[in-house]
Amino acid sequence: MAGRGPQTYLKRQKEQQRAARALAKRTAKQARREARSSEGSSDKAFDEDLPTDMMDQDVAPDDDNKPEDDTKAD
Repeated sequence: MAGRGPQTYLKRQKEQQRAARALAKRTAKQARREARSSEGSSDKAFDEDLPTDMMDQDVAPDDDNKPEDDTKAD
């Protein structure tokens, strides 16, 4: 018969510890979310991780309409 009488001391302590862990987890998650949003959604953070020579490289566009080379040997 659940719910009869007051909660025992140990069960109450266990429940308080569980609630404290849940609160700590929530606040940590909120802090991570705020830190992520304060960084901004720009690619600035990504660009800072790349070496400068990689950022300066020109990437050739992929041309699917290139004329085929007739000098190839079959």
